[in-house]
Amino acid sequence: MKLIYFSLLLTAVSLLIGSIMLFNTVPRIFTIGTLAIVMFLIASLFLINKYNFLTYILFVLAILAIIISSSSGAHVQAFREFGESLYITALDILMILGFYVGPILYIVAFLKDNLKR
Repeated sequence: MKLIYFSLLLTAVSLLIGSIMLFNTVPRIFTIGTLAIVMFLIASLFLINKYNFLTYILFVLAILAIIISSSSGAHVQAFREFGESLYITALDILMILGFYVGPILYIVAFLKDNLKR
């Protein structure tokens, strides 16, 4: 599986599971927004080869995901609570996968593919 597809799938699945786990815990607008992003990521898996501009949009979104998560008070607080309970630890792992590992893998794949050209 190409790294670019793996990164999108990893991010989408992590965000989906995390949003399901946080349903009725976070404001509904965050859940709706997350689900919209998940749908966009899944659609991108099928359309990325057809529409080249999607690679650039996803690149910007990957950078924004890292910046926004790093500056979010709720995410920083969640990191501080890592290991306090199985629930929080699972959410933290999903956050790391969805907001850091997946986007970083996408950025690496994007740069690798664009540096080849």
